[in-house]
Amino acid sequence: MNIEKSFLKWPGGKGRIIDKLLPHFPKDCQFIEPFVGAGNVFINVSAKSYILADINHDLINTYSWLKDDLAMLYNTTKELFDTENDFYDIRSQFNHPKFRETVKLAAQFIYLNRHGFNGMCRYNKKGEFNVPKGKHKNIYFPGAEMINFSNKLLYSDVSLLCCDFTQTIGLAGAGSVIYCDPPYLTKHKDSFVGYTPSGFCYSDTELLADCLYDAVLRGATAIISNCDNSATRDIFHRFKLHSIDAPRSVAANGNRKPAKEIIGVLTPDML
Repeated sequence: MNIEKSFLKWPGGKGRIIDKLLPHFPKDCQFIEPFVGAGNVFINVSAKSYILADINHDLINTYSWLKDDLAMLYNTTKELFDTENDFYDIRSQFNHPKFRETVKLAAQFIYLNRHGFNGMCRYNKKGEFNVPKGKHKNIYFPGAEMINFSNKLLYSDVSLLCCDFTQTIGLAGAGSVIYCDPPYLTKHKDSFVGYTPSGFCYSDTELLADCLYDAVLRGATAIISNCDNSATRDIFHRFKLHSIDAPRSVAANGNRKPAKEIIGVLTPDML
């Protein structure tokens, strides 16, 4: 299977389990992704239309520039990569921009993603990107991946939204396929809190499950992925759950052994 790669590094990126996900997606559907992240599923899924959403404004701004003016973003980003810059100076500029939604901000987002520690995307409660510099010998400029991603955005029926998952899932109707890869629950009532300043917790995951159930009542199909533990199995108990082994992308203790994860599927005929 030829798996396309995103131009972004992303903790938990679905490129590592895309071969296990794809068999669950019907073709020629409206594909809705409320937690689009690095977009590894989007670039590998065939659908008649796409709604890609995320609450991370910087991410959606970057996607918007890729779709609307690839040349401008490509050149601005390449100049950043080719110039000797201080990582923390770029991070400070990124955190205190004069204007939002600029190509400079999108280029800095890609720069920080590739130069930061393990490609993490983390914000503090002030909304400041606070990932430290990574220990890289060579930094890869993802020019080919940017072009490939831009082409899919440009030549497909794609809508980009910056909003929370409840709004995005509310757009789903009969025949829609919703794929959700939310921040993973690491233990009961706890989860990684970094992709946005507000974080994501146990109650958010419960709300997600309820929203997806309501969408399936309207005729949509819901597919989720998460870590395999008692908390997630309890929350998504109405789904058919498939246990899988997934390669780890980030492990603070150096553990790179495969992690136990689940893929959950809920279709209208299961209700």
